[in-house]
Amino acid sequence: TRPTPITVLGRDMVAWRGGTRLSDDEPTWSVFMDRCPHRCAPLSEGRIEEDGHLMCSYHGWRFEPGTGACTSIPQLEQDDFERAAADPRSCVKVYPSQVRHGVLFVWPTHGADAALRAAATPLPLLPELVELE
Repeated sequence: TRPTPITVLGRDMVAWRGGTRLSDDEPTWSVFMDRCPHRCAPLSEGRIEEDGHLMCSYHGWRFEPGTGACTSIPQLEQDDFERAAADPRSCVKVYPSQVRHGVLFVWPTHGADAALRAAATPLPLLPELVELE
């Protein structure tokens, strides 16, 4: 399966459904910066693995949905991988997202406080749809 490239406010992102499901009706979405931290290849040209991880098509680096943590660097032995994966530069930038009424809402910034700010900001929902909840 291929992820979907999207652009939000001029920022290139990649989105896909995968990872842990909240329920059978509501799969989780992950939204990353569309750039592999290794060689800046577009992650939207990668593929979604069976476990929901996103794999870069360039060198096979794999990233965990939701966190952006690097979970595999095929070219490295285990000790070297653990050292590389512990470096924050090996992680992909994650954009907070949430689905409501079948619409994927993406917070346009990433970073330590982005998820908190996104959670504290009301979604721009149509009153007609809110009444149906």
